[in-house]
Amino acid sequence: MILSYFKSFFNRHKVKTIILVISIAIYFALTIALLALNKTLPEVASLPFQKIGVGVVVQKTGQIPEHMVGAIFPHSNGPIYDDEIAPLRELDFVQGSDSGLYFWYFGDKYFKTTFGVQDKGSSFAKLLKQNVEQGVFDISGKNALITADFAQKHNLKLADKINFGKNAFAVTGILKANLTGNIIPADIYINLKDAQGIVRGSKEMQRVYGFNNTDFVNVVSLDINPKWQGDKESAIKQLDKEYIVFSEKTFSQEVLEQIKLVSSLGKTMFVVLGIILLIVFSLLISYNLKTREKEIAILRMIGWSFKDLKKQFISESAILLAVALIVGNILAIGSLFVLRAQTISMELPWELSAKPHFLPEENAIERTITANLPIHFDWVNFAGLSLLFMLIFLLVSIVVFRRLKNIKPSEYMK
Repeated sequence: MILSYFKSFFNRHKVKTIILVISIAIYFALTIALLALNKTLPEVASLPFQKIGVGVVVQKTGQIPEHMVGAIFPHSNGPIYDDEIAPLRELDFVQGSDSGLYFWYFGDKYFKTTFGVQDKGSSFAKLLKQNVEQGVFDISGKNALITADFAQKHNLKLADKINFGKNAFAVTGILKANLTGNIIPADIYINLKDAQGIVRGSKEMQRVYGFNNTDFVNVVSLDINPKWQGDKESAIKQLDKEYIVFSEKTFSQEVLEQIKLVSSLGKTMFVVLGIILLIVFSLLISYNLKTREKEIAILRMIGWSFKDLKKQFISESAILLAVALIVGNILAIGSLFVLRAQTISMELPWELSAKPHFLPEENAIERTITANLPIHFDWVNFAGLSLLFMLIFLLVSIVVFRRLKNIKPSEYMK
């Protein structure tokens, strides 16, 4: 390659060449950003579930009670019985599961949001155990855990009693505030069997559902295989149309509206810009050849072969591409740092935020989750995309350079 020819062309068309290099660099950075956002989309949409370590929460549509007295299922959630849980556990994408009984309790001294969980071997129990600030984890018998917020609000301390009608529970542990995030945020945690007993003793719940002796819950959490491809929500609803399914899909559309680049419109515009960039690159190479036809003809006359000419001009394109990709990688790294600093917000449905919105003192719960975008640097993407860009643009160059054969030295001889 003779650099003087390339320098001469660059000096004559400096502005056009710089614009092209910058355009390729920016498009490369946008491509890296798109891949990063597309990869992180499921992680963003699953943020509401990450704190409790699940992938999907299943509830069931119930009936609205007429009287808010005693134990009441929130938001018209209905019971899910043991024989219904088994098919959920057997779904292909389910790696594990847990369940609990969430209810509101009206009466006595103060309103209570309560979650009954298994005291051993469950993910909920593990989460509770990890978040005990005072006392010990013990929900066996008539023992209960309460959150620090609830303890402060009602001036409760260890060994104090909490009443659910005739049932009295001793406080054995105080938990960190709002430990489950905004998903199913309870004030009190008790043993699942005790919770079922309290709900069975509710006249309103008995009137609505007529419980038998079969065990039941109203929250089923599923640990999902992240590699499984398919529509989890549809698979769950095929088991029962009454199921209410909350998963990353619940929040995906909301996330897409905030991340325009990974929306359908954003991807379409991205493809259009790529096509325009390739066309502009092809036109610039063609223009390069057109303006240098006389020079090429002279080179042919002094003995340069087509192979030599291709080597010269493809080397020039390779230099431009290399510079563009170096700048593009720098811009891409900068763009990912910028994206990391961006926040995204998701508003939880009332079913998941689970506090009664009709009570002013409970309506203060924050139902919006705000978090930074969990952007990851995937250096394989950087290397692979750099190679792909180089191959695509060099292939375009090779195709355009076929015009060299149309330049006849005899046409420039006088």
